[in-house]
Amino acid sequence: MNTMKLFVTAILFLSFTGLQAQKIAYVESQKILEQMPEYKKAKEEIDRQKDTWQKEMQTKFNQVEVLYQNYVDYEATYSDQVRKQKQEEIFDAEKKAKEFKEEKFGYEGELFRLQESKLKPFQTKIYEAAKKVADENGYDFVFDKGPETPWIYMSPEHDITFMVNEKLSLE
Repeated sequence: MNTMKLFVTAILFLSFTGLQAQKIAYVESQKILEQMPEYKKAKEEIDRQKDTWQKEMQTKFNQVEVLYQNYVDYEATYSDQVRKQKQEEIFDAEKKAKEFKEEKFGYEGELFRLQESKLKPFQTKIYEAAKKVADENGYDFVFDKGPETPWIYMSPEHDITFMVNEKLSLE
């Protein structure tokens, strides 16, 4: 019986010590990123490349449309062999345009890899600075308050963005 009491007491003690208040904070990484000149420069470079690829992709799809329109306009004058050749030409051009789109803008396409290579270092810097702030101030959890965060409300008293900015030597 004493063993059972001791066991229950130990369980209760452990559960109450686990209920201690957790120190929680959040950062607004997007605000921090916007204050980093190097980030802005990298973002502009990505946007320029993205615009170039979008124009190139649009040109390819416009070429498909021109080929198709020419085919429709002159279909009646084509022999079966020429008709088949023109159809294949349209399908090939469309296939190449779609492949280009996938290669550049698809999941893990060149745009994704470019963003990853250019922007990841900034996110890593923010993470490391937030971790230092958390360790120095005893925070158990630090969340990122981004535009896609599911939090409805976050009290400003838990915002440590300014401390992370100081670690990164930003204003």
